[in-house]
Amino acid sequence: MALYKKIITSIVTLTLIACERKIFATAEIKPINNSGVSGKAVFKKVKEGVQLKLSIKGKGNTRIAAHIHEGNECDDIDGKKALGHWNPTEEAHGYWGKEEFHSGDLGNITIDKNGVGKHNMTDTLGRWTIGGATRTNITNRTIIIHSEADDGITQPSGAAGARVGCGSITERK
Repeated sequence: MALYKKIITSIVTLTLIACERKIFATAEIKPINNSGVSGKAVFKKVKEGVQLKLSIKGKGNTRIAAHIHEGNECDDIDGKKALGHWNPTEEAHGYWGKEEFHSGDLGNITIDKNGVGKHNMTDTLGRWTIGGATRTNITNRTIIIHSEADDGITQPSGAAGARVGCGSITERK
């Protein structure tokens, strides 16, 4: 009987582990106006909150900004279909975690001499969800890559320059 209970417990445990839903969203970043900027953003629900892993290919030896924008559509002409910065808390633009900032203020990415940049961060403040309430849901929005670094001061966009890359954020299962 004890062996039977162990087997049943093991089967139930393995079934629950196999059925656990991995919650994540992705965005394939494509060039705007033949900029040559491309990449991928992966958002994943983790114990601490929502994690972002962003990888970008572009012009070497540069520093560029990334933001989540309000719109859910990209275009390859000027990126205007992505609309403005995602700012559900109606705060001033700034750097993530510093006084006031937009929920879409992702920060700056350094592109190395080989044209590759990576940016990883985790929202531990509860500003992001994947498929959650409208105020926090990152899906059906866009990630915009800008041509210059974000100064963290200039309103409303950090003087980050032109939009050079865009990707629509979509929930994946």
